Amino acid sequence: MPRSLEDVLVRKLTDAFSNGKLYAPKTDSERRGLKRRVRKGTVTSPYKGLYALKDQWAEAEKSQQYKMIIATLAELYPSWVFCSFSAASMQGLEVPFTEMNRIHIATTCSRRTHGLVCHHMKINEHVSVNGVKCASVESSLFECIRKSDFKYALAVADSALRLLKLNANEMIDRLATKCKGKHGMAYVKDVFSHANSKAENGGESYARAVMIENGVMLPKLQVEHYDPVTKTKYRDDFEWELKTGNVAGELDGNKKYTLIAKERGLTIEQVLLEERQRESRLRNQGLKFARFSFDQLRNVAPFLDILDACGIPRIGTNPRAPKPPTKRRTITQRTYRRKR
Repeated sequence: MPRSLEDVLVRKLTDAFSNGKLYAPKTDSERRGLKRRVRKGTVTSPYKGLYALKDQWAEAEKSQQYKMIIATLAELYPSWVFCSFSAASMQGLEVPFTEMNRIHIATTCSRRTHGLVCHHMKINEHVSVNGVKCASVESSLFECIRKSDFKYALAVADSALRLLKLNANEMIDRLATKCKGKHGMAYVKDVFSHANSKAENGGESYARAVMIENGVMLPKLQVEHYDPVTKTKYRDDFEWELKTGNVAGELDGNKKYTLIAKERGLTIEQVLLEERQRESRLRNQGLKFARFSFDQLRNVAPFLDILDACGIPRIGTNPRAPKPPTKRRTITQRTYRRKR
């Protein structure tokens, strides 16, 4: 490929990325050139027909990548109305990473192809989010929760309360009005009965859901402590008030500290040093610490062992933990008996 064309493509990929989008080639020559660069490993194609420089794409967060794909498709297909997890992501709701591999749009028929999920649903009115047509936030929220396991559904519900600045009862009333008669409403209401706007991210919501499912005594969230030495307020993710002394719970992970470092313009080492100093100050106030990783949360047993070792009460499996609604069978799945 001529050097000049290669330079042009790099510039177009870079410009598209800086505008929060991927690049869709305009000519066969561009398409062939980009495919060659994909084979060389300098360009990536995260979605069919869309391209980005591999290094730039790798530096973006998963949620940012997902929004960029949606924004690009919205520009290519102006009539599309995004729904479910795609609309929820654009609207700022917490969407599980496992759901960021598919694009959801509202259409007149249901089908799946090339990572695109078409939902047979009527959108009476849509909202525009940064130029992207989306189903209403209530519709997006309802669809995400009713299709998710409790641990992921709670993260969506928590984020909705944070985003919309509503309490759980207000949110339930709003959904009952906007989504009246839809399958799964009982489950959605049940999830919101456990929701808490103080949860700061999906990991914290996931941890609380595991506690609820296993009958663990629920902690307070984001409790503040004033340190007279540094004259600083410190917060912990979770805190249990026990007769033997309070226990602070902290969800650890490389991603957590990487994000903090990026947001504050610090190195990982600086962030880890601050974290050790914060924990030291809180321990000086008599707090014990229960630190756990997301892998331990997923495996459940190691997480519960950590809580047990800290003396946090556990009464066993909670039979009232919300369960997702069973899927309705389509007409082709139903069987009928002929009357004799």
